[in-house]
Amino acid sequence: MFSELEPAIAIPVQKLPDNRLVCHSTKVDFYSVHVWDWDGIAVYHQRLMEERASRLLSQTCWTGCLLGGGATIYFLFGLAGYVHSSLLNFTVALVLAGALIFFLYHFLTAVKDTGWIGWSIWAAILIIILVEFVLGLLPPTSRDELTHHLAIPKLYAKAGRIVEVPMAPYAYYPMLLDMLFTPWVYWGYDFVPKWIHALFGFLTGLLLYAYCGGRMNAVYGLLGFFLFVSTPVIARLSHWGYIDLGITFYTTASLLCLLRWREERGSLQWLSLAALSLGFALATKPNGLVAALLISLLFLLVILKPPRKNWVQISRELLLYGGLMLLPFWPWLVKNWYQTGNPFFPLLSHFFSQRVPSAAEGASFGGLGIFVKRELLYGENIWQIISLPLRVFFSGRDDNPQLFDGVLTPILIVLLPWAFKGKWIEDKKFLASFAFLFLAYAIFLVDMRIRYILSIVPPLVMLAVYGIFNVYLRIKRPVYLFVGLIAFAAWHGSYLWHYVRATEPFGYLSGSESRDTYLERMLPEYAGFKYINSTTAPTAKIYLLFVGRRGYYCERDYFHDGGDLPGYLLGVIRAAKSPDQIDQALKRKQITHLMVREELLVDFLMHNLTPAQAATWSQFVQTRLILNFRDRGHAVYQLHG
Repeated sequence: MFSELEPAIAIPVQKLPDNRLVCHSTKVDFYSVHVWDWDGIAVYHQRLMEERASRLLSQTCWTGCLLGGGATIYFLFGLAGYVHSSLLNFTVALVLAGALIFFLYHFLTAVKDTGWIGWSIWAAILIIILVEFVLGLLPPTSRDELTHHLAIPKLYAKAGRIVEVPMAPYAYYPMLLDMLFTPWVYWGYDFVPKWIHALFGFLTGLLLYAYCGGRMNAVYGLLGFFLFVSTPVIARLSHWGYIDLGITFYTTASLLCLLRWREERGSLQWLSLAALSLGFALATKPNGLVAALLISLLFLLVILKPPRKNWVQISRELLLYGGLMLLPFWPWLVKNWYQTGNPFFPLLSHFFSQRVPSAAEGASFGGLGIFVKRELLYGENIWQIISLPLRVFFSGRDDNPQLFDGVLTPILIVLLPWAFKGKWIEDKKFLASFAFLFLAYAIFLVDMRIRYILSIVPPLVMLAVYGIFNVYLRIKRPVYLFVGLIAFAAWHGSYLWHYVRATEPFGYLSGSESRDTYLERMLPEYAGFKYINSTTAPTAKIYLLFVGRRGYYCERDYFHDGGDLPGYLLGVIRAAKSPDQIDQALKRKQITHLMVREELLVDFLMHNLTPAQAATWSQFVQTRLILNFRDRGHAVYQLHG
């Protein structure tokens, strides 16, 4: 039977038993029959969706490369002394503005044609973005902002160039994202680096949206975006001026581009993007070396897997991959080699004859292995240590080093048994292999922190979305799946609310609380720095002792040990025969004041000095130091003369 349409434009259509439609059209003496295959139409729409997702993935990766390229140019000109250049600083600002506009456009259009489920997920993501935006307005208070990611750029801004900072070994690490922070620190807008860091997190979400949307549909793409940005550790880092979300973005971009190149070996664009993104990961943080090793192994597996190309083509791919990977990383290697004799300083010191700055050496727990360290510090037994790969997903806790100083989410692994069904098995194997090997390295070879393994979160999110997709196709009552996902979303949301309460932002944001008042409330050492900044001479130099190296708010020159403990002071006291020798050793470094957390310093010296050495130190304190200020356990002492 023919369908009933308007007579003026009616087209006779008949449905056949095999679900195809027959269209009868007549034109004068022409008569034809067209058969439409609904399966073919579905394939066409799937391909169209995949092409759009592929284009978005490519554009997002190029946007990341634009950000990385801008940061690299800033680094090179900063070494030449152009940190105060308005042109250079505004160029970085324009690059960041372009990346932000790109993200906002694609995020605002991502919800199109996704139905009420897609709109609900999109609204949840929007709430997270708005909350992170508001929290990003607060002054910096997190540890690594005050010791590294804002403190070192502040030294660069003060000097007008990128200078060597021998007292801080971490200043020799690649600092790609910190280059994007430096103009804003120089201008005095030190909250903007938080937004920059968050932008890399949201761009990572866009990568997940593009990949999952292309493989399944846009709703699953939004779900992948949401699972990533709502993971508690991601939500916490998104309002801190750190760099971890930057390396997460570049590692994810490289991995996804490698998967696309595996499908399209004839397209060198994907290989180029994979290599460049991996190079920017190397230039962002030292654990980029781990990502580079693992992704390069996957790259070699793709090359060796049949059907193999001839050696000329393979050589061209190897050269392209290696050259583009090293391109962003090379300037950092050259800088370190020139300054220390070791391109990877402070890593791989046993392989290079290096000129190590003496202040970079300090006492720490870094030389202990994972088993010994966790047994000594936390009293853990062998079974607790072996179970670390599971514990990181279930028992993480913020600000607790024993419990990994961060919170992941069990949803990243509970759906893994269902992920490896259906299509895209090779993709899933690559994602799982990368995540497993990266996690194994981080747990058993370094001091374990959730931040150090963020690169495994996007691959596990993609596998979790595959698992949700497969469960939904097979479950008889999808309502149970929806309830479970909503429960996880609520649990993630409770952490976001906890982070809002912990920062207590409303007084400062409403204007009822000044910046100084807010910082004094949040940072116990801030009052001491405020005293130093207002009362000491501009030529003063402060020795920070057990202040956690948090020197960002110190407006005077300062010095701290390279390790966790005051190794320089301990060595001076042990070598001294009289208080005068301690005084002379400190003045050789031009130190005029000590900023001390008194309780920790006294306890440390009591456990590390002989009675004779302790007596010499006590005489020095009584005869050579003047107490100027004390508040909340922190004190400022001035050296005589």
